[in-house]
Amino acid sequence: MLPSKIGLWHFTVSLLQTQWLVRSLRVEVSKDFPLGSQIENLAFRPSGKVLAVVYTTPTIYEVPIIANSNPRLIATFQNTLGVSSIAYSSKPDVYYVITGNFSFQTLSPTPGSYAIHRLSFDTRTDKPSTREIARLDAISQPNGMVHVPNTPYVLIADSRAGFIFRFNTRTLELAKYFDHPLLKPNGTFLVLGVNGIKLSRGYLYFSNTNQQLVARIKASGTERSLSGTPEIVASGMPVDDFTVNDFNGDLYLAEPGDLNALGVVRNRGDSTTPITLVGGQNTTSLLFPTAVIWAKNAQGRLLIVSNSGDPNQFLTGNFIGGGRLNFVHVGERV
Repeated sequence: MLPSKIGLWHFTVSLLQTQWLVRSLRVEVSKDFPLGSQIENLAFRPSGKVLAVVYTTPTIYEVPIIANSNPRLIATFQNTLGVSSIAYSSKPDVYYVITGNFSFQTLSPTPGSYAIHRLSFDTRTDKPSTREIARLDAISQPNGMVHVPNTPYVLIADSRAGFIFRFNTRTLELAKYFDHPLLKPNGTFLVLGVNGIKLSRGYLYFSNTNQQLVARIKASGTERSLSGTPEIVASGMPVDDFTVNDFNGDLYLAEPGDLNALGVVRNRGDSTTPITLVGGQNTTSLLFPTAVIWAKNAQGRLLIVSNSGDPNQFLTGNFIGGGRLNFVHVGERV
């Protein structure tokens, strides 16, 4: 009986900690993005402002982390339909961005349409500039992207093919980095496998939207390729992007679909099922959440969560609302 009592005690402590966290939540919101903006991924600048890339238009916006702040258009790309990905580089205020064509009416990408760009800000004028550095013809549908610290590498999730690629931003070499059944899509209406990817605590974490899970595997990103069996750390929910608390391993998940929630799976708990922190079924406060990051220097305290509004508007083209950023003060003890 002793092991079961210990397990029950851990579960009870985890539940009480999560209840404390939920009670401490404070949520502020930005003003809406332009009509029909499907916000796909986020990054923060050294100033603390957030960069948000939009997949339904080839644009990037900058948003201060202030309630009712106005999104400011800072970049528009030519000859493409949208922006799918953004990642940091090894240099301050320099980012890598992926553009390409995705049809929200057929829910399918145009293979061969994707390219990676360098986005940088002038240190004196703060003026942004962009430059295409390579085509990504081998990738069917780029999605999550993460920089490997202290290297020229970025890892790129291919949601449709179910691979993770590694791109060398110096040599422009693109190669398959990781292949596993947990990366593959299994959807028919929406074909979307590996989605968000993160490096944290010595692991590569990834979400799979169709398989409704987040998994992790030991990795640094410096290996030429990765092999092994991932460990499932969150399951049983629709998931887009997510973030990890580097201090304690807790997961925060953007859960679209029927849930429309920000969920948490505590690393110290015994369950892989997320507990809802914001939103939830039959609510519209977090309609169609897509991306989650920590604010600058605020791990464990302030989350930035994007949501894009009613998803049916992207299927029909009858746009009724824009996306927005939610500033979620989780007040977590680490």
